[in-house]
Amino acid sequence: MMALLNFVLIIIFVCFIIVCVVAYRVYRSFRDVAKKFGFKGGAGSRGAARQPDDEVIIDHRAPGEAKRKIFSKSEGEYVDFEETK
Repeated sequence: MMALLNFVLIIIFVCFIIVCVVAYRVYRSFRDVAKKFGFKGGAGSRGAARQPDDEVIIDHRAPGEAKRKIFSKSEGEYVDFEETK
């Protein structure tokens, strides 16, 4: 009788493991598809969350040119900062 009970428990445990593996694969496939289309998760996402209406800027310049400053030294205005209390 104990052998039969142990066998049934092992079968239930194996079925549980199989269900967990299948559920994880389904979850992973949905997550990969969402990542492919640019959706980001809430709590699990890295970095700041982006709003859908944010502008995306793609820099197509060469790496050497991209590291240069955009404004020259003669452009701009110096502002004297004074702390107010």
